[in-house]
Amino acid sequence: MEIRVSIDREKDFEAEMTKEEAENGRDEMLIDGPEQANTVPDGFNATYLRIYYGKLFPHADIFKWMSYGNDGKHPACDKSYFGRREFSFTLENDIYIRFQSFNSVSELENSIKEKCPFKIDIGPVYSVDPAKRHAYAQSGHNVFTPVERELVFDILRFFSHQDITDYDDVRYCCTGADVCLECWPLMTVAIKVIDTALRDDFGFNHILWVYSGRRGVHCWVCDGKARRLTNEQRASIADYFRVYKGNENSNKKISLPGPVLHPFLARSYTEVLKGFFEAKLLSKQNLLASEERYEKILEMIADASVASELRGRWQENKRLSMSKEDINIARWEQLKHILQSGKQKSQGLRRCVEEIVFSFTYPRLDMEVSKHMNHLLKAPFCVHPKTG
Repeated sequence: MEIRVSIDREKDFEAEMTKEEAENGRDEMLIDGPEQANTVPDGFNATYLRIYYGKLFPHADIFKWMSYGNDGKHPACDKSYFGRREFSFTLENDIYIRFQSFNSVSELENSIKEKCPFKIDIGPVYSVDPAKRHAYAQSGHNVFTPVERELVFDILRFFSHQDITDYDDVRYCCTGADVCLECWPLMTVAIKVIDTALRDDFGFNHILWVYSGRRGVHCWVCDGKARRLTNEQRASIADYFRVYKGNENSNKKISLPGPVLHPFLARSYTEVLKGFFEAKLLSKQNLLASEERYEKILEMIADASVASELRGRWQENKRLSMSKEDINIARWEQLKHILQSGKQKSQGLRRCVEEIVFSFTYPRLDMEVSKHMNHLLKAPFCVHPKTG
């Protein structure tokens, strides 16, 4: 699905802003000098949000997408389908309204324009209209249950609880909610790995990737067979992608057991992760440039004598940092040579190189988002309330 915003609608937006500024007194914007006249406020702005919903938000496209052909245009369609979908609105001052439902695109559009939600979340399609769930409960029949929901993924977590901040242990350019061109490619790599597996390993075709608006990426798998998966089946698919076994206090967060990698992991490693780690991440993030940083990698090596040998070499060769050779690449090649040499008989130790690469590059998912059909997820094209 393509979302097209016409030049005319953009002009309407600008005209509306000019009108808004005039009504509010544009002269007030000139108090601190003429350079302030065209300043756009950082972050979220409720005035802009109302105009965005009125002029640019794709109400009709959202309705067409989430109807999946059940939009009343052919005799066999389920006309109640869209009306059984849950929408959740978060209003100003964190007023939370769940189980909103709409029977038409005009109802959806009018409600959004009227309430001007700071955030819109989308839930499942229920067996009955979610707005009338109490009436069904009073009838004595417990029929209110989710029956369809896109298979969704929330790629996060630069190991805290906030999207790209779950990657803060593998990047040094930014912390917290900050994202730059040096660390955003971690999200790109995650998309490549998950998208390929969803298409090649599970046979899904209708996949929408959406920037969350702050620190992460959301994936909506919209195939009919994906929407009808049970919670158990969703959990199995989510578990297919799981390789993280530790937590933020673990030296070793990745475990790759067995004599050979699973075909999905082997493909991800050879086609995406290894090249990205060695060609981009290693040098861009200076992963081995200082003692503080390389110690984090040495802690992942199970054999203390091997880690000690590398530590000794790197401490003796600090002068290498003054040479033309990238110290990160040089040290990584030394590490690979020692761990993968014929002297290392242990399969686990030779696997350590792959585990290090996976630790720094493999997608980090919020598993709970994918496992449960009734989990809410921020709507695509909805402005993020913390960033605008």
